[in-house]
Amino acid sequence: MFDKRLFQIAPGIRRLVVGKVALMWVSLLANIGFMLSLVMLLHGLLSVASPDASQCGNTAPDAACSTPLSDVSGSHVLPMAGDLMVYVLLALVCAGVRYLATTHAARLGTEAAERVKLALRSKLYRKMLALGPSYKSRVTTADVIQSAGEGVEQIQSFFELFLPQLFYAILAPITLFAVIAPIDMPSALTMLLCAPLIIIVTGMVSMTAARAFKKYWGRYTDMGAAFLDNLQGLETLKNFDADDRAAAEMDKKAETFRVMTMRVLQIQLRSLTAMDVVAYGGAAAGIGVALWRYAHVHVSAGAGGWSAAMAAASMHGPLTYVAYGLQYLMPFGAGFPLTLAGLLSIILLSAEFFIPMRQLGSFFHVAMNGMTSTKRIFALLDAPEPAHGTAALPSDGRAPEVRFDAVGFSYDDGTEALSDVTFTAPAGRFTAIVGVSGSGKSTAAALLSGSLIGYRGSLTLGGAEVRDLSGEALAGEVTLIGARSHLFAGTLRENLMMALPIGEVRDGSGSASPLSAGAVDSGSRSVDGRLWAALEQARIADFVHAQPAGLDMVIEPDAANLSGGQRQRIAIARALLHDSPVFVFDEATSSVDVESEAMILDTIRELAAAHGKTVIMITHRMANAEQADQVVVLEHGRSIENGTHADLMAADGRYVELYTAQADIENIVNDDSAAAGQRHVAASGGHRGVAEDEAADAATLTTWQVVGRLLKEASPLTRLMVAASVSGSVGHLAATFLPVFGIVAGFALAGHPVWNMGVGSALAGMIVCALLRGATRYVEQYLNHNVAFHLLALFRSKTFASLRRLAPAKLSGKGKGDLIAMLTTDVELLEIFFAHTISPVAIAATTTVVYTIAIATLNPWMALMLIVSHLTIGIIVPKFFATGVHNLGPAIRGAAGRLDDVMLDDMRGLDEIIRFGRGEERAHGIEERTRALWRDHARLSRINGRFAGIGGLLVFLLMGITTVLALRLAAANPMDIPSLVTAFVLLVSSFGPTLALSALPANLTQTFAAARRLFGIMDETPAVAETGTATPEYDGMRLDHVAFSYPGASSGTVPILADFNLDIPRHGILGVQGPSGRGKSTMLKLLMRYWDPQSGQVTLSGTPLPDVDAPHRRSIQAMMSQETHLFDGTIRDNLLIALPQSQIESAQPDILDARLHEALSKASVLDLIDALPEGLNTQVGELGDRLSEGERQRIGLARVFLREADLILFDEPTSRLDALNEAIILRSIRRMAIDHGSAVVLVSHRESAMRIADSVLVLDA
Repeated sequence: MFDKRLFQIAPGIRRLVVGKVALMWVSLLANIGFMLSLVMLLHGLLSVASPDASQCGNTAPDAACSTPLSDVSGSHVLPMAGDLMVYVLLALVCAGVRYLATTHAARLGTEAAERVKLALRSKLYRKMLALGPSYKSRVTTADVIQSAGEGVEQIQSFFELFLPQLFYAILAPITLFAVIAPIDMPSALTMLLCAPLIIIVTGMVSMTAARAFKKYWGRYTDMGAAFLDNLQGLETLKNFDADDRAAAEMDKKAETFRVMTMRVLQIQLRSLTAMDVVAYGGAAAGIGVALWRYAHVHVSAGAGGWSAAMAAASMHGPLTYVAYGLQYLMPFGAGFPLTLAGLLSIILLSAEFFIPMRQLGSFFHVAMNGMTSTKRIFALLDAPEPAHGTAALPSDGRAPEVRFDAVGFSYDDGTEALSDVTFTAPAGRFTAIVGVSGSGKSTAAALLSGSLIGYRGSLTLGGAEVRDLSGEALAGEVTLIGARSHLFAGTLRENLMMALPIGEVRDGSGSASPLSAGAVDSGSRSVDGRLWAALEQARIADFVHAQPAGLDMVIEPDAANLSGGQRQRIAIARALLHDSPVFVFDEATSSVDVESEAMILDTIRELAAAHGKTVIMITHRMANAEQADQVVVLEHGRSIENGTHADLMAADGRYVELYTAQADIENIVNDDSAAAGQRHVAASGGHRGVAEDEAADAATLTTWQVVGRLLKEASPLTRLMVAASVSGSVGHLAATFLPVFGIVAGFALAGHPVWNMGVGSALAGMIVCALLRGATRYVEQYLNHNVAFHLLALFRSKTFASLRRLAPAKLSGKGKGDLIAMLTTDVELLEIFFAHTISPVAIAATTTVVYTIAIATLNPWMALMLIVSHLTIGIIVPKFFATGVHNLGPAIRGAAGRLDDVMLDDMRGLDEIIRFGRGEERAHGIEERTRALWRDHARLSRINGRFAGIGGLLVFLLMGITTVLALRLAAANPMDIPSLVTAFVLLVSSFGPTLALSALPANLTQTFAAARRLFGIMDETPAVAETGTATPEYDGMRLDHVAFSYPGASSGTVPILADFNLDIPRHGILGVQGPSGRGKSTMLKLLMRYWDPQSGQVTLSGTPLPDVDAPHRRSIQAMMSQETHLFDGTIRDNLLIALPQSQIESAQPDILDARLHEALSKASVLDLIDALPEGLNTQVGELGDRLSEGERQRIGLARVFLREADLILFDEPTSRLDALNEAIILRSIRRMAIDHGSAVVLVSHRESAMRIADSVLVLDA
């Protein structure tokens, strides 16, 4: 059923599991001993109510030999002082042993689970390192996050609950058989024969459910992947007013998952029902046989049958003393006729006989969850790893030559990216690679850096085949800086120091890098000196100096608090610190302003000229290739030209065509007979202040406030919850009264009827109780979970609606891994409240009332004892327990969310982690976070075990007090003995519902923490309240005296925009330029109303933007941001986001496709799409990873063209495009502005892009 590797993955697992099972068994022995000690304390009562057959005269076989209890002296019912001391001492010892066993068993189970979780998470992370970025071809990032997070956490319940229970469920019935057999062998055999039926049912269900659980977990991870995809692209969805469609699709997935969960649940509930019928039926059968044996004991005294004690007594040696001890402790078994005392023992132990197996069935769901998630994790761990060599390059510090010789490469889907690439990048020289978007440039770079493997032909580095080099050697030899190089959440210092050798980071010093020679003073030998030197060379030092924290400035998740240019320059600074012999720059300056780019290019050229590095630069900007020592031209995956700029210009080939395409851009304006744009200079503020994102205030809801809000959410389903509570109450009453009817039948046989019930009525009551328990359990659990899963789907919908409301401004900088944990794990935790709290509380209250009424008919003092007992176990214990675990839930949920954040961050930056050799360091970080969670779980387990032990001690204490009370009341009035013993059995059997309450705090601490997190998101105030109702036609936009700073910026930070004015006309193109970080993107976000300015106002057609209806505003606006987000789907799906759902549904398929093709043509990507085998139905992959940077950008442009908005905002729309495609796209933008009368705001660093602008605004400090 489970993978044996779970026991081998970490040391000592078998020992810990065996230890827990042994302690559970010891606890069972203690429980048995305690029960027997109570029966022996009551033996005097039971003896006078049912004298031995030898004391009776000649009676009919079925007649009871009863003694008038009115003739019994009260002193005869009390145990003798010596016996009392022995039995009390036995009870105390058993109570102490049970407490110790319970507390230590909890610790061992948690220890086993945490060891496995640590090992699994560690191995999974290292497997991702081994697979590299190619892991996405096997599994989605969301699946990795969920597997490493919740998937691993599912192991907790497996090792803590199911696995020990599996072995204990086999051991317990055998032990109980050995105890009951000396009392009455037929009864023991009857119950033992029923026990395997439960195992058979469990086995049959496990075979049936395995496939269902596999689908269940698959649907769960698919839902998580959809959540992550939509969360990452929520800005895009909201800009196109498509977030409602995404929400509807998410609701559909959540509903599909709910239906799947209910199917799985029904399989489990059918098994639980069958197990309950067998368990309670078996208990009833065992009690029935015991009653039959008791009824016929008068036929022949001593006809109890086989007795191990008597057999031992006939032997010599130590066994004789054991036999005498057993006869002393159990005079109602061990060779004696079955008496009421023996019958009571069988009745009390019959429940214990089947409880372990019933609990095993109830743990089946968590076990299957754990096993299914584990199988997925092991499937990942078993995945074949990319083949890496073992060779190393000489560590002589000299830069190697890079040689491509007929290199070819195809992706997994068969798409050929390279077919015949041949060129040499000389050692210590500067080589530029140019070509149109999609020609294979980035693929060649990825092959050289080792990010992709499996090339054909020969690719050598210093004469060694790249495929033969070890991953470590290649990472140390080649540094790749891409257009989307990842910055990790943390501080700037941490990001920069990733590139330094680990030894230098640890000792805080090291020899100065050759790159920084002469750049700084003698302080350059310090780590900080090297960091500042790299920042200077990347032209980002001034920005960092302006931050209050300097090098310790915070980098938010996704570097959301930095502009595109700032991100790229920090990535370049980090790469320079790596100081490898080979540098590959892949569009590394695409988002950097022209002035900064020029200085950075000087640094890049200096790497080769002054420091002897082998430099390869991939660029779309042909001017950047002019000063290269060599230029390589790629076309359709082939190298078609090679030489210096002068040589290639003289050859008049493809290079010349690409180079002279700039003239086409410059002629766009002339073609359209437009005048050159006028330039205006406007002052903007300073750099964006970097500080922690303004998060919602921590949820400070009290526990009762959380409960109130959860109940309010559940109130529409009150009738179902009431029905579940009624059914559960009936079921628990049936479980409690089954043994009660058993002892009532015994007293009826003894001639002392209770409640005026005869033997037949009592037996009928037992049978009804056994059947009712199974049926009501099914109804209760089905209704509870049906309610719960409906509410979980509702919470997912409401949480995503809240995220939509907060997007995009308030989600910027929030960890997406934590948000996914909220939408999946946190929501799932609410099941504990809705399915396992509301109904149990109602059941406990209802059954306590019924028990009290029933026991009051027997004896009022016993009724009072029952009330005190249930108040103690059901209210006082949980109250103190809740206080002990109150802070652990938030700590665990917070730590788990942060772990998911780090995992997602690391998966996004896996290439950088591998390239900078930080795999082990980051893996240790994951392990440390897991150990921190381990400590929290261990603390929760200790408290849980301690309170479980205390609860058990209190139950024993209350049982003991009840026994003493029964003895005292019986001594005062022997006539009440049958009622008192029946009341004793009722009270002892009634703790089930209230004991469930005492366990709630441990389960609810994380649930309430999850609820607070969810309510915190729901209650968070959005950056802007979209309550406007005005729907003006577009007639221009204005920013009037606008001042704006990002929330969280320090008080001394200069605003991004200060007294800023801008008039966007009804028609025409407005170009916006300026250095990075001057507020260009911020200005666009204010126009799109991501934020409202702190002063001044933004107006649309003269109407203040807050007064405009948000959907109407989005229908007349469209924006393409710097980072184009493509969703994991087809090209068609990504394009259709731009169209309203009504247009999609009403359009003819061929007409709709024609619109898509027209938009793709304007974006100069139609030829590429038509060349793909699947065309518009081509899958783009996660984040569009199956496409090149330029292809992604052009599809994003096509999406904007498809929108046909009145005002279109472009933020660096051609930053990653070659000149030919840029010319086509700029022409399309110009034509759109003329033909459709649209207004365009075009933000770009490229001077060429400004040629189409009617006017140009330059933002300066």
